Amino acid sequence: MLSKSKYFPELVVDHSLVARLERSDTIRCIKSCQPNDVACVLDPMHSVSHTFISLPTFREFTKPEEIVFLRTTVPAYGSYHVGSYDVKFDILEGNVDNAFNIIKRVENGVYVGVVRQVKSLIGPLTTVLKLSMRNLTTQGDSGQNIINVHVFVSEFWF
Repeated sequence: MLSKSKYFPELVVDHSLVARLERSDTIRCIKSCQPNDVACVLDPMHSVSHTFISLPTFREFTKPEEIVFLRTTVPAYGSYHVGSYDVKFDILEGNVDNAFNIIKRVENGVYVGVVRQVKSLIGPLTTVLKLSMRNLTTQGDSGQNIINVHVFVSEFWF
């Protein structure tokens, strides 16, 4: 079955392909504008991704558990005031009971967003964490990527 993408109308999604994906696969749609499509060029959305993760039920929750890493290519030590970039990470939707947060840190000289489970969730439970990764310049936003993390929490601890 074929359908149009909500974020990228020129993209057609083959749902028979989606059904064959493995649990660890990531689906990514990247914007590709036609030369004369000004609206497309001006739209700050760069990509939309879907990824999947299964978690056990943590009944004895003692400390945050790092579950997803959003790696960027943005250098962390550039001079922000002379036109270099910064990155802002947010959880937009799907944060059941505020059980997740996202922090920014530097690894190997670039920014990384780390999604952490900070509270216990008792399964079975499913949610989709809609994450935003926005590129910022001294002039404001220069682009955004959306990452949809499909989270499946098992009723078991193993």
